[in-house]
Amino acid sequence: MKSKLIKYTRLQLGAAGFMILALLWLTVSAPFVYAGQQKQAKYAKSVNAENANEEESSNPFSGTEEKVPSNSSLSEEYLHDHHEAEMIFIISMQYHKSYDAGTYYAFHGELLVPPPNQA
Repeated sequence: MKSKLIKYTRLQLGAAGFMILALLWLTVSAPFVYAGQQKQAKYAKSVNAENANEEESSNPFSGTEEKVPSNSSLSEEYLHDHHEAEMIFIISMQYHKSYDAGTYYAFHGELLVPPPNQA
């Protein structure tokens, strides 16, 4: 029996090549992006420290205000509770029918198919 040779279209080959290149790019560029973010954070921290020193010296009421964090991290976004879990529970309970759950009737009725013939 001959097996059929699978021929892929140019579109499928192009998409496969693009996905391979994208995976390679994402894998290789991750350390460079992380290093760039660290440099940017260090620079932003130094600029914020300079601005804070200037503001404290010029503002006589700087000690009475509450300092607000300048940036929020990704982990902070996941720590905040938005009460979405309660809404999912309410929606699922709307379709859950629990009445008459303790009663079980074991009714099997007649077999509708005869047993197979014995040879």
